Amino acid sequence: MAEQMKPSGIDWIKDIPSSWEINKVKYLATEPGTLFLDGDWIESDVIEESGIRYLTTGNVGAGFYKEQGSGYISEKTFSELHCLNVYPGDLMISRLNEPIGRSCIIPDTESRYVVAVDNVVLRPNANYNKKFIMYGMNADGYAEHANMIARGATMSRISRSQLGQFWLAFPNIEEQQAIADFLDKECAQIDSIAADLEKQIALLQQYKKSLITETVTKGLDKSVPMKDSGVEFFGKIPAHWKVSKTKYVADISIGLVTTMTANYVDEDGVPLIRNSNIRTNHIDDNGMVYLSKEFAKANIGRALHKGDIVTVHTGDVGTSAIINETYHMSHGFATIISRLKTKTVNNQFLCWLYNSEIFKEMSIAYSTGDGRQNLNLYDFVDFYILIPTLKEQMEIVNWLNLKCTEIDNFIENKQQQLLLIQQHKKSLIYEYVTGKKRVKEVQ
Repeated sequence: MAEQMKPSGIDWIKDIPSSWEINKVKYLATEPGTLFLDGDWIESDVIEESGIRYLTTGNVGAGFYKEQGSGYISEKTFSELHCLNVYPGDLMISRLNEPIGRSCIIPDTESRYVVAVDNVVLRPNANYNKKFIMYGMNADGYAEHANMIARGATMSRISRSQLGQFWLAFPNIEEQQAIADFLDKECAQIDSIAADLEKQIALLQQYKKSLITETVTKGLDKSVPMKDSGVEFFGKIPAHWKVSKTKYVADISIGLVTTMTANYVDEDGVPLIRNSNIRTNHIDDNGMVYLSKEFAKANIGRALHKGDIVTVHTGDVGTSAIINETYHMSHGFATIISRLKTKTVNNQFLCWLYNSEIFKEMSIAYSTGDGRQNLNLYDFVDFYILIPTLKEQMEIVNWLNLKCTEIDNFIENKQQQLLLIQQHKKSLIYEYVTGKKRVKEVQ
């Protein structure tokens, strides 16, 4: 007979089995040898290449440890800063970046660690299973609750005291262990399926890139005579194709250079294309900013025309798309505009060429910046381009439109499958850490 349920009193947990209890996170570590403390404030100038391994929020996945970064601090620095000894098996909880409050268990690859201040380290009482807590902290409702409480002007975060007020539901320690073991097994199978889908998506995306590059640089007819292009990036090309530069086929400029303020923004205004809106051969409306019509009219000289190509010059340099509607604006700090001035080049072909791997290599090669790449306008105007006959250009455009749509449909299908399997994992975790389903019912 199934155990009766009772109200937990917590919105995201809802009903729990009558034998279960709820407790606040801060009360999970109340005995000698336990702790619930922030990590340490470590300045970048004390980070070294060896010593005691230094972990940040970037190492905290939603229920898994992420091996990234390679920072260490010396024993001397550890001692001088009175750092907290963190050990394998401790829970590390991120107070920063979504999903807020996510947690993982620290691995045993090192004997001890030092943890950044934006993490909380939890070493609970003996009657609480760390794996069970970890799953609870990565359950759907818990994460949503944490994100609602998180605050910050530029980067959302929660404090340790706020985190300590969060509630979790608990059965006895034996059932906690059984649930953790069950979820380990089930989640491993789900993660394996998800990893396979991610691999398939990556392969399809790479195939699409290779297909674009091969087609815009070698053409559709593989039997035609070839010649050396004279450009290292292109290698051999069809013998009858021409080589030119962007500045000879298009007027190259940057978009509107302005500091965004609330006075310029109007949801009913003119779309402002930024680098985050530019995808391979299409404009993504997500996160679109709109300028007031009055401001846009005053800067009409920077308006985009239908058929213009916008190219990312800050960030994912080289990615390009065609503007299909008149009267957009483009952000000068992020985009380069190509407006054709010759009838020998089709703008759709040029956009596909811009999105090829070779053009991306050129963009990166001429970019500046240590972390975020920046493509200089004065380099871009001298980039080499290829010019097949107009007939071939249209054949290539039509073929790539068809093939890339097919590939995109495959990718979208795989992404939907991935989304469903990820949601299934979240639902599974939620159901078991709140007692909606019991391990003994499936044994």
